[in-house]
Amino acid sequence: MVDLANPQMPFFNYIYAPATFSFKYKPPTIKKLFHIFTPKERLRFTWLALAILVMGILEVVGVASILPFMQLIAEPDAITQNEWLSWAYETLQFTSPRQMLVTSGIAVIVLIAASNLFSVFTIWLQYKYSWTMAHQLAVRLLRYYLEKPYSYFLGINTSELRTYLISEIGVLISGIMVPLIEFCSRLVVSTVILILLVIINPVIALSAIGILSGFYFLVYITRQKQLKLLGEQRLQSNVKRYQSLEELLNGIKTVKAYEADDYFFRRYEKASKTFTDIVPRFNLVKVAPRYILEIFAFGGILTITLLLFVNSDNLQSALPVLSLYAVAGYRLMPALQKAFGSLATLRHNWPVLERLYQDLIDSLPYEDFRAAEEVPPLQFQGELHLDRISFQYDNSDRQVLNELTVRIPKGQVVAFIGSTGAGKTTIVDLIVGLLQPGTGHIKLDERIIGPEDRKAWHDQLAHFPHDVFLYDDTVANNVVIGVENENIDPERLKRATQMADIYDFIQEKLPEGFATKIGERGVRLSGGQRQRLGLARALYRQPSVLLLDEATSALDNLTEKGILESLNKLPEDLTIIIIAHRFSAVRQADHIYLLEEGRIVAQGNYDELMHSNHTFRTLVQLS
Repeated sequence: MVDLANPQMPFFNYIYAPATFSFKYKPPTIKKLFHIFTPKERLRFTWLALAILVMGILEVVGVASILPFMQLIAEPDAITQNEWLSWAYETLQFTSPRQMLVTSGIAVIVLIAASNLFSVFTIWLQYKYSWTMAHQLAVRLLRYYLEKPYSYFLGINTSELRTYLISEIGVLISGIMVPLIEFCSRLVVSTVILILLVIINPVIALSAIGILSGFYFLVYITRQKQLKLLGEQRLQSNVKRYQSLEELLNGIKTVKAYEADDYFFRRYEKASKTFTDIVPRFNLVKVAPRYILEIFAFGGILTITLLLFVNSDNLQSALPVLSLYAVAGYRLMPALQKAFGSLATLRHNWPVLERLYQDLIDSLPYEDFRAAEEVPPLQFQGELHLDRISFQYDNSDRQVLNELTVRIPKGQVVAFIGSTGAGKTTIVDLIVGLLQPGTGHIKLDERIIGPEDRKAWHDQLAHFPHDVFLYDDTVANNVVIGVENENIDPERLKRATQMADIYDFIQEKLPEGFATKIGERGVRLSGGQRQRLGLARALYRQPSVLLLDEATSALDNLTEKGILESLNKLPEDLTIIIIAHRFSAVRQADHIYLLEEGRIVAQGNYDELMHSNHTFRTLVQLS
């Protein structure tokens, strides 16, 4: 068996690697493939299959038309001797054998031209189908993944999803679906051509069937395990390529600072080398039989020529049959090769379907995704109530929050403080709706906020994290994130950036003002400017609740002071929830909750806690 762990295996060792026989082999369940498509997608698949079938039939007709034409050339008297030629001569009212010969030649050319032109059309249709289906499946999967809760993304490596959406979905279509169609079509073409040859000369035809099909079957049955293993390794190495490259580029600043270029380079190089070693090995298995069989094919044609010459008075009388075999071989060999290649490709890429099958099945309801029914808007008039909230993360035995109860009146500034691991950020994620409580409820004016209220609740709040997400677009688009250009409110944008104290910088320092591109992750801005853009983004939403999750923890004291001064200018009816390590950020809070191991151990305003709680005083001193 081929050593898959050794991509450097010498070529001839690879070619002559011992075959692996597996008579218990069961082919993949093909019907499983059709479950992942919608009725509309299956219909498109059917039209493509019909087009490929018609292409195959035209090829057979082109081959079959060679025999009468070559018979007319070799034996003009065949018109009177052959029943079909005689019928055609009389029905089409030819005036001479010469006229029939010329017309037949033109008809053969037209048939072959039509066959080849239709083949071009079918190939175009195949490519269009492949890319369209890949697009639709990728979009459907992306919608499905986006509907997953935030907790889902905490347990996976997102670069794996990127690999599936960008690369492997295309493989699923071009490497499984299209080869399946191609295999069925070429099987039909090969069968019809072989039947035609059997009619003409059963002995030679059955010998050809036995040699050619038997050889392809033997190659496939001995290499099917290898094809699957190569496919699994290709999928794994492709995921690793995307992951290594993404980690390298996302952390380029740290990588450069720690001189870790070579380490991350080697990680990518190793995955890429494995991937690029697999592809030619698979292609060799797929195409090698063709070149070996050509030896038999050309040898067979020469043998047939000699046999016909020996058994005929002259070679001229054998010319029509010989021409038919030559043309049939010209069509049959590629048909058998494509059938084998399609089956090998399908087997090689089957691990992609096995990995994505359940996700594609689950994503079917999202194919015709429609906006959820309108939920009555939420109005924040009284208080936000965290009612006996408990929570623990998956695969963890530790309760992050334990029976936590908090009431936050509208218009108050409330802060949660505590050491790392106390549960502060988890509270924010629960309030935002990124996580769902294990027990207890989050209520707004005594109305429980359920999953169906998520969009209405998000319309009421804005999240301002310490690591502001910025992308390579204009300042305006980064502030109004998710809003199309034609729907941006210029006055609202101006007010939001003024309140965040960054309007003057945008207008006076940036070359194109709000239309200035800020680079990947806002790399062209300072840390304070990025935070102010994040604040402006939150304020553009005109929220009722503003959540500040360590929003100033990465800033210097002067910049932090500026951000806090901006917060003091916000509307008085805005409810602000602060998560902070720095106590300068919570001095002006109306109420402070001190957390330890998911429980509230002390509460009050800054002055009260300074006088009454030793832990709070210690934390202030350490900060």
